[in-house]
Amino acid sequence: MVIKKKKIIIIGIVGIVIAGLVMLLFFPWEKAPEGIVIGSSNLPDSLNPILEQNTPALDANELVFDGLVNFEVDPESGKIGSEFAIAENIEQDPETKKIYTATLRQVNWHDGTPVTANDVVFSYKAYVEPANKSPKREYLLSFIEDVKAIDHKTVQLIFRNPIPPFRAYPILTFKIIPETYNGKKLAFNLRSGENERLFAVQPIGTGPFKLASWEIGKWLSFSANPGYFKRVPAAGTLIIRKSIDPVIRLNEFRKGRINLILETSPLDRPKIEGISGVDINWYIPYAFYQVVINSNSPLFNNVFARQALSTCLDRSTLVPNVTDRKNTVLNYGPFPSNLFTLNMKEYNIDPLEDTMSYDIARAQKLAVSGGINEKGAILLYPDSLGEFGRQLSEGLVKQFAKIGLTVTAKRTGDQVFNRLVFVEKNYELALIYCDGFDNLYSDLDKWYRSDGMYNISGIRDHKLDKLFETWNKTVIMHNWTNVTRQIHDRILSNAPAVYLCTLEKDVYSRNIKNIVISSDNPFLSAENWSLAGL
Repeated sequence: MVIKKKKIIIIGIVGIVIAGLVMLLFFPWEKAPEGIVIGSSNLPDSLNPILEQNTPALDANELVFDGLVNFEVDPESGKIGSEFAIAENIEQDPETKKIYTATLRQVNWHDGTPVTANDVVFSYKAYVEPANKSPKREYLLSFIEDVKAIDHKTVQLIFRNPIPPFRAYPILTFKIIPETYNGKKLAFNLRSGENERLFAVQPIGTGPFKLASWEIGKWLSFSANPGYFKRVPAAGTLIIRKSIDPVIRLNEFRKGRINLILETSPLDRPKIEGISGVDINWYIPYAFYQVVINSNSPLFNNVFARQALSTCLDRSTLVPNVTDRKNTVLNYGPFPSNLFTLNMKEYNIDPLEDTMSYDIARAQKLAVSGGINEKGAILLYPDSLGEFGRQLSEGLVKQFAKIGLTVTAKRTGDQVFNRLVFVEKNYELALIYCDGFDNLYSDLDKWYRSDGMYNISGIRDHKLDKLFETWNKTVIMHNWTNVTRQIHDRILSNAPAVYLCTLEKDVYSRNIKNIVISSDNPFLSAENWSLAGL
């Protein structure tokens, strides 16, 4: 009996070995590539820049695709500027000032076929095709009326209103994709067929890197594009590797198995500064934290109640050692308070006025007038804000208590948070990190227009709508800054949100040379990176 059992066990082991060999034959295990490794909690969900994408995909788009214009980082100053990319030259019509003509470079797609004007026209039409539900659709439509191919290498871009180059070039950074892929023309509806869906996971672009491999749930690797128009990237391979747990990710970073960490908490810096050989790149992002107030809730349908929340806050003390840092930008209105100094320093423009500064006596009077003293409210915040979100919420709770308002901070999963706040609008207060803006916050109106896609405060102000219309049509710098001030003041009078701060964003790297990170997209300088010692 014992002998029979042993035979069965041996046969079973042999069977498992044979099965394993068969699996390796038909499904070979792919060894992780070597190169610069970026640790990320998630991987791209697709690589089609026109469709809605998660953050890792938006970052990776910078490796694979170019626009007519690219944002680039000056390695010496660390400042971001716009440079011609697929377009070799762009000229503004001197009479209309709303027509731009772009002449294309002699560049090829990653499959070796040349880029043409028809590719640019196709890309624009795909962005604005309703079926694609592109996040950039409304943004592009608000500025661009039409895009036409004049000849094989010339594109005409017709803006809706006269627009100066300093505002036009950032708009022209939208990524260009090929009209023809796999020998077939892509449909404008990029979800409609097998070829269109294949492009999302095996794309070709003109960027400094080509997609090399994609191990589902593990990593993506990108190899240098030898024909890149600027120069061949210094790093042969970049790998975005999935590492969900931030503790494990940091441990892998310590051991040198990860060279770059993008997702960092404002609370992490003291731990990182203790690791030898680490470079910390930090920048002020085009983003901000705010508490949105639901004006349709019975507690906050009075403007005095909403204004009380802003004037009771000493913003610098909300999270010790973070909000009181030297480079933290404290915000008192819808535009971050560094709007002019960051982008237009040479014009010496006076800063936006602070009409909601900390004044506890005034705040207490407003709370009484608004009827929120001795009342209670719930502040929602999403899981994605992590430990910093918890500490920021606790700081808000303590300061709101000074005006007699008892607030309970409630952490929820991101899906639940988005449903309650953005879909059902069933909330009172919501702590939100707002990002994805350009340097002039050109699409801030989506938060405040009466029909804005992110207008979750419930405030409808037709005078403000008209100001936004004027703002989008204004081309002279002096006039533009004046309208910006009017928008700032008008929004503050409605008090749809409590504006908090814009924090430095840290990126940690080890053993990478020539890394310069100055924006939410970490890969603007990626073609210059190389591993130390190589």
